[in-house]
Amino acid sequence: MAHGGVPLTAIAYQGLAGAFSEAAAAALFPGASLLPRRTFAEVFAALDAHEANAAVVPVENTHAGSVADVYDLLRQHNGAKVVAEAIVRVRHCLLGVPGSRLGDIRVARSHPQALAQCEDFLRRHDIRPEVAFDTAGAAAEVADAKDPAVAAVASRRAAERYGLEVLADSIETSNDNFTRFFAVAPEAEREVATLIPAALRKGPTKTSLVYKTANLPGALVRSLQPFATAWIQLSKIESRPSRAAPWDYVFYLDFEGDPTAW
Repeated sequence: MAHGGVPLTAIAYQGLAGAFSEAAAAALFPGASLLPRRTFAEVFAALDAHEANAAVVPVENTHAGSVADVYDLLRQHNGAKVVAEAIVRVRHCLLGVPGSRLGDIRVARSHPQALAQCEDFLRRHDIRPEVAFDTAGAAAEVADAKDPAVAAVASRRAAERYGLEVLADSIETSNDNFTRFFAVAPEAEREVATLIPAALRKGPTKTSLVYKTANLPGALVRSLQPFATAWIQLSKIESRPSRAAPWDYVFYLDFEGDPTAW
């Protein structure tokens, strides 16, 4: 089956069925085969091994901030290019086994980002956060364990998939809880971007890049001056350790525009 002459693709994502990453992948690539992987590193490994034509990964949340592991992997796998992005409204639920109640819960399991996004609710109800590899993975583990004192922080979709009950809905700290996802593909697979629905391709073209400056006073300012001179809107700048030497950094930058059209 094809769309616009391009075969439907295999899309890798981190987590299990019912994860927010799965929902983002399905929205970006309707009808594609979705490949769950346990870790972000395994997602990028699937691209390297040609098991997937593209991957969908979270890069930033409005409450918990950047997903550092993904930014580091993007730099390590420099053959993978960002071809699109999607913004997903994230509503977390507290999920328990059938018959459990909110007052029974002592532990909540989930991905670190999800736990960070719900920290106020967990603190208010004296629920101890416990890290799992994924939101949907946590739901599956809770369903298997059948412990009424242990819950998962995950989506309503995960509750339906794993037979859990929603003990509390919309438990995220921020009412404006959104996560930004990148669709990433090797250069040879960039045509997969044509499969993305037109509604998700609206708005200005954005470019993401990573670069390094000399460790000199004013080097970062000088590197940004051309954007100001050309009146180019920057939407994000962030530093990460280069891992080449202690206290050595690279910069990630997002800006509006397509340099190939200049």
